[in-house]
Amino acid sequence: MTPLRGGCACGQVRYESTAGPLVQFICHCRDCQHASGGAFSAFVFVPRDRLTYLSGKMHHYDVKAESGRELRRQFCSACGSPISAHWPTSPVVEMLTVASLDDQGIFAPTHELWVSRAEAWHPFHPDTIKLPEGPAEGVVRDPIRAYFAARRE
Repeated sequence: MTPLRGGCACGQVRYESTAGPLVQFICHCRDCQHASGGAFSAFVFVPRDRLTYLSGKMHHYDVKAESGRELRRQFCSACGSPISAHWPTSPVVEMLTVASLDDQGIFAPTHELWVSRAEAWHPFHPDTIKLPEGPAEGVVRDPIRAYFAARRE
């Protein structure tokens, strides 16, 4: 697998993941709208132990997501580009923003979350499963568990 590489708009933050996406989705919750400055956020989940930040300095802020869980959003300290998010209480994966990837063409979302919060003027991706709110636990956790189980073998 070719590593996933990406970074911020000004080039100071650079990262590389030696593992491919475990989960890929589009989120329309209000927090993701605020964080992205658009109608949604698009994420790929990667294992944190396969993700390396190569350069730059990031800042973060913590929010209580619509799911009720604390979410840490990270962004470039120089240009403010959103880079990633993760749950501090669950440090096994990190969600990279698709906009930060060098090759956004790898993005193949399976689900759209919080479509009840989506803007009426924004079309949905034709090939995703649409969920009115957050995903059932298995939507995100099952692929992650399967990945780590296979890695142990």
